[in-house]
Amino acid sequence: MRPRTRIAAIAALATMVAFIVQPAASGKPAPPPTAGPKNVILFIGDGMGPSILQLARLMAGGTLNVDSFQAKGTVDTTSLDGITDSAAAATAIATGVATHNGELSMWPDYITPAVPTVLERAESLGKATGLITDNDESSATPAAFASHVPDRDLDLEIVQQEASQNIEAMFSGGWGDDSILEAVSANNVSNLSELQPYLDGTTPWPSQMYGFFRNASSLAYSLDRQEEGVVGIEPTLDQLTQAGLGVLSNDPQGFFLMVEAGSLDWGGHSRDAAWVASDTAMLMQAVAVAVNFQKTHPNTLIVVTTDHETGGLQFSNKTVNLPVIAKDSATTEWMWGAIQAAGVTETSIRSTLATCAGIPVTGTGRLSAAEVMLIANNKEMGISDVLSARQKVSWGWSGTDEGDHTATPVKLFANGPWASKFAGTYANENLGKLLISAVSN
Repeated sequence: MRPRTRIAAIAALATMVAFIVQPAASGKPAPPPTAGPKNVILFIGDGMGPSILQLARLMAGGTLNVDSFQAKGTVDTTSLDGITDSAAAATAIATGVATHNGELSMWPDYITPAVPTVLERAESLGKATGLITDNDESSATPAAFASHVPDRDLDLEIVQQEASQNIEAMFSGGWGDDSILEAVSANNVSNLSELQPYLDGTTPWPSQMYGFFRNASSLAYSLDRQEEGVVGIEPTLDQLTQAGLGVLSNDPQGFFLMVEAGSLDWGGHSRDAAWVASDTAMLMQAVAVAVNFQKTHPNTLIVVTTDHETGGLQFSNKTVNLPVIAKDSATTEWMWGAIQAAGVTETSIRSTLATCAGIPVTGTGRLSAAEVMLIANNKEMGISDVLSARQKVSWGWSGTDEGDHTATPVKLFANGPWASKFAGTYANENLGKLLISAVSN
């Protein structure tokens, strides 16, 4: 798997502002309830900028479940270095502190090396906590909630700190160190078959459960599950969300749960419209599980947002070719891997895109000689340029360049107790302060 693009840290000191910041309200959100939330569920679609959300909305028929949420906000994602990476963005959301790219839940001046996170705040109040991601638990977003390191690449130190937190529910791809896994929980699951009795309700949820479902750094991408042969073997993000809620709801004092669709970011780096739309749809299925939980637990706050925008996707609602996007049955990463495995030839390129993108090998609509050459020369990014032109979408990068993070403000949706507090426009560190306030109520 390709590591996420990192941006070098270049800026200087910042200090923490007031602990709670109330953003200016916009629109007419529902009035805040008198009681604060007992449970807080945070969904992060990594890299899910406004255009990706809109594409997923169109692919879903014009609306997403978050569109009916009580409050909507806009979040500035910049770090102390300008355009953020996932480490600094997740740190701001987890701690309410702006920091430098690459740092995880550290004060930017290193005077005090660790800054408390919303997860740690919940734990200090006796609440249960959970971290779920389709990446691995040492990746930047989950790591920011449960570790404090100066460099996001310190994977072993990250998982050691995560293990020491006594988190009740952790589910992801690869863990990184089996000896740590063995030490943290007796209720471990490693495939869907082991998890299924709990999901079916035939086995009661324990008070703690961990599940790491792959040796690779992430679960199979939602668009590649069929090709990778993991259907019925690896759980989906909505199933992991159900598992997290099943475990955490055992705690009478409430809980904090973070759920990340992390591979969505890689789809933006790959400039793959079908990939990001599919992963956003997968995230919305997980949100639907939380909404159903909220119906029987109305003291639950749900917040859905992203850490930053990736790729600079652009399109017109009137001209985007949704049927062409819908034909893609695999990611561009998978397609290029299949071409490489067969040997990079005109035949393998035409055959792979016929199988995975519905482009005929011969006749009307077949790949032109120029398109075949573009793919052969520019590899995965060549596939992206060919498909994007046919899909009538564009990205902020082209040619051999991957998509990267941008400074585009992102969207936020909130539902449940205190939802109205999340309306308005504000910086991501203020979002972190609001979350800490919500679990502290």
